[in-house]
Amino acid sequence: MADLNTVVIVSNKQDIINHISQKLVLLRDLDKIKSCSIDEAQNMLDGFNPNVLILHCNKNDKAALDLIKHLKNHELYKNLPILFLNENCSRETIIEAFDNNISDVLFMPIIDYELLIRVIWALEKHEMNLCIESQKQFLTTLGIMEAESDVYCRKYCNDFLKNEIEQTKKYSQRACLLLVAPDKKYPNNKTDKEFIQIIKKAIRLNDSVVMKDNKQFYVYLKKTKLNGAYSVFERINNNLGIEAGANAGVVEIQNQKFEDIIEALDAALEKANENTNSLIVASDFYSSSDEPKMVFDEGATLPQLKRKKEEKIDENSVKLYNQAYKRKLKVVIIPVFKKFENLIRTKHHDFIVKSYVGQKSLFAFTKKGITASLALNYDGLENISVQLAIVENSQKRLYEVDTVDFNILDYKKLSLLLSGLSEKFIALTKNIK
Repeated sequence: MADLNTVVIVSNKQDIINHISQKLVLLRDLDKIKSCSIDEAQNMLDGFNPNVLILHCNKNDKAALDLIKHLKNHELYKNLPILFLNENCSRETIIEAFDNNISDVLFMPIIDYELLIRVIWALEKHEMNLCIESQKQFLTTLGIMEAESDVYCRKYCNDFLKNEIEQTKKYSQRACLLLVAPDKKYPNNKTDKEFIQIIKKAIRLNDSVVMKDNKQFYVYLKKTKLNGAYSVFERINNNLGIEAGANAGVVEIQNQKFEDIIEALDAALEKANENTNSLIVASDFYSSSDEPKMVFDEGATLPQLKRKKEEKIDENSVKLYNQAYKRKLKVVIIPVFKKFENLIRTKHHDFIVKSYVGQKSLFAFTKKGITASLALNYDGLENISVQLAIVENSQKRLYEVDTVDFNILDYKKLSLLLSGLSEKFIALTKNIK
């Protein structure tokens, strides 16, 4: 750490300031502790850059959130680690604080060793952020990074991606590579920089954005599985709002050749651009020669399998279909079921939720003797039966069955099915006393 560190405590309660100051006495004698109220903070920090700021927020204090936004939008303080001390704040306030790039959150009552550990971590993070900032400035000077948008330039696109992929493979880490572009509704007068800012709000500090072409960007997500890539894609579209959307292709980095990854992403994005808010996953299917071949498994159509005149399917074709369905379970059905299970348990504590996945999958929730369910039944080849039902005392209030090619059932469509089912269910239970 630095020779001299300054920790600033910001709170409208003097007893909180005194309490934290007493717990920080175990820091080195060379470290300084300063304090002020939330209203005084901006004047105190004028021209002065501390190493860590501990911000106390009581009962969702809007002034505390406004201070975070002001500091993170200020060039001098954008890398300042902020420890958010939560006292009686809602979940939404904490999430908003994280959305505005706080470093960590602490909860009352304060534990001595936890406070010291978090402060030390924040001090180390501050030094790391300053080092990263210096490196970015150097890369900008060399023309490797864009000065305005802070992303890697088109000229060094492939060099950067090859290096990241090699490092990922070397240390056997998880990673995903997205190729993202706005849809046709996106205004032509919007600049690349504006779209880049939308992407950067959806990713972490250690993720990277690389320019590929006009309004096309690679997003490298370190230590991320496919369901994590789905979450990033959803956040990008949420940041865009309702006027326009984004499309993307994504590959989970495994043992593919670099050229195959790039080719597959191009084809995936081209397919995704036929719709809006569409994410296409390119997967590895291995041919008989054991050479990897990139084909689509989300939203795209599987290669047409040749059938004999008697309509029999050979064993290799069946194997391909089953591989594709297993990937569908992994990257679509399981993440969507988990998403809605968490959503329902959080918002509706009186609902009983159960689910399981496999060749037959079920998601069901019950309240006051009424059960809503979504059942998926895979036929072992290319079709999946989708059944929606709401049953009240053995009487069917809703019963819909459809059979579709399982490739059509993507993350968005399955989410819409469950969302529509839950809305009908909630409307029905409201009428029951």
